[in-house]
Amino acid sequence: MYAAEIRDGVEQAYGDNLHKGPNFAGHLIVVTWGCGAPCLRMAIVDAQTGEIYYPPLTFEGDGPQNFDLPLLTPPNAVSRNPEIQFRPNSDLMIIEATPSQSGNQPSYTFYFLWRQGRWTLLRKVPLATQ
Repeated sequence: MYAAEIRDGVEQAYGDNLHKGPNFAGHLIVVTWGCGAPCLRMAIVDAQTGEIYYPPLTFEGDGPQNFDLPLLTPPNAVSRNPEIQFRPNSDLMIIEATPSQSGNQPSYTFYFLWRQGRWTLLRKVPLATQ
C-alpha cells in the first residue's frame, strides 16, 4: 500500500547528499513521510535484505504493526508530529509522543532498542509539563 513512499525514501538515502546510505543501526534506512497535518508514517528498511519493518510505536500503541506514528500532544498545545531521534551507528531510537489521543493523556519519551530484527522498549519517561 505504501510501496511508492518507501521506495522514494530508500532512493533518497542513496541520493546526492552528504550522508548517503543507511541512517540507523548500521544497515537500516528509516523512511518517514507525511499523511496530513499533523500526521507522520514511518518504515524501517534493511539496506542489505530489503526487508521492511514497522516502527516501534504506532498510533495504536507499542507493538501493533502499523506505519502510523502517534502524535505528540503536550498539555494546552496543538498536536504535532512526534519527535524522533536516531543515529546511523546506534541501535537506540528515541520517540517523544502521546500514545493515546483520547482525552487529556500524558506524553512520554520512549527509548527503544533494535536487536536482531525486533524492538525492545527500554524505558518510558513522562514528559515534563510546561
